Amino acid sequence: MVMELEGKKILVVGLGKTGVETARFLSARKSLVKASDKSPFEALSDEAKGLREYGVELETGGHTEEAFLWAEVVVLSPGVPFNVPLIQDAVNRGIDVISEVELASNFINTPVIAVTGSNGKTTTSTLIAGILKRGGKHVFLGANIGTPLISITDTSEQYDVLVLELSSFQLQGIKTFRPDISVVLNISPNHLDHHKDFDEYVRSKMKIVSNQTGSDYFIFNGKDGIIREYALTTAARKMPFGYDKGTGRIYYDRERIHYDNEIYELKGTKLIGDHNIENIMAAIAGTRILGCEQEVIQKEIIEFTPLPHRNEYLGERMGAKFYNDSKSTSPAATVRALESHPSPIILIAGGKDKGVSFSNLKDIVSDKVKFMVLFGESKLRMQKELGAGVHTELADSIEDAMDKTLQKVAPRDTVLFSPACSSFDMFDSYEQRGRRYKDIVKNL
Repeated sequence: MVMELEGKKILVVGLGKTGVETARFLSARKSLVKASDKSPFEALSDEAKGLREYGVELETGGHTEEAFLWAEVVVLSPGVPFNVPLIQDAVNRGIDVISEVELASNFINTPVIAVTGSNGKTTTSTLIAGILKRGGKHVFLGANIGTPLISITDTSEQYDVLVLELSSFQLQGIKTFRPDISVVLNISPNHLDHHKDFDEYVRSKMKIVSNQTGSDYFIFNGKDGIIREYALTTAARKMPFGYDKGTGRIYYDRERIHYDNEIYELKGTKLIGDHNIENIMAAIAGTRILGCEQEVIQKEIIEFTPLPHRNEYLGERMGAKFYNDSKSTSPAATVRALESHPSPIILIAGGKDKGVSFSNLKDIVSDKVKFMVLFGESKLRMQKELGAGVHTELADSIEDAMDKTLQKVAPRDTVLFSPACSSFDMFDSYEQRGRRYKDIVKNL
């Protein structure tokens, strides 16, 4: 049933790109719209300021209880945490607090394949979209990357498939959203600065399957015990992937990927590391369900160009290989990056402290890293948790970290920039941080 919007009092929280598009969408459907943002009015984008022309009442410089008491529905932009006290109060009062994805899904009938996971979801979503496009499908790729889902509600029928990358924030705010195919790649501690605890983070991620039925599909990492537990709760048809034949219909034998009686070769793919093998298995399963031919999938696997800032090879300097893995914003992601490279490794890490433990990095750092340079807000805690087994130095910036690296680098080393932390202590995004690192390497 389509959500009735005309005349309804709706508060949009957060006025980034998604919030602006959401407010416009609601205004066009004759809702009574207020939008609230913690930034002062002068700091808003021109698009956000222009919402007044659409009849949207703006509240800036912080959120007020008055706005939340007024609202019948609250729509959260991605990145706005549920743990904001006014949002929690609204939930406790029985107000519908939903994400933009939940709102948009009420107005969309196009088939959806939705991808989440602590790591790898952008690569997997993009690979799936690439395979589908190569197979002649008209594909939308968006939600947590690129274009907000709400932006295509009026044009969604022109697409054959919607490929949605979804974050824990977006999934936490769903009530009826139901993907035809859901994909969960992995679960590891992340975003504990936004979620109450790890359990809440897991519950948010796994809401992706909460409304699926027996006609839907659930593709998931068969070696992840947390995901396997949730698989028992869904009626969707289950398709685990893994590293042995007993996993299910899709598995990797350390040379090739098997899907039913089909074999997919990996020789020549630029997607390196076991984590990318998992991403490829998920993409194969999802696109075969959607009817893509084996030959099309095989060609895209080999020709797919990895996205920037994800274990990105930057070339050799002084006989050492340099990699940019700025997208690794959690310890688990850095573990996967370290697993992808041979010793000896010089690891450059650090950034905003999200409150997660770095203990799962300890063994692999001791085993594979010869020298570690730490910078950013988290450097002292990282040194305390990781530095005992490896020579470690602290740096004031990425430039300083590189200076210290160059004093230790030797031929055949791997220099891996994999922060294990988000970027927001020193940079606006992991992309900006990665570009800075790439510029430094380029100019060595």
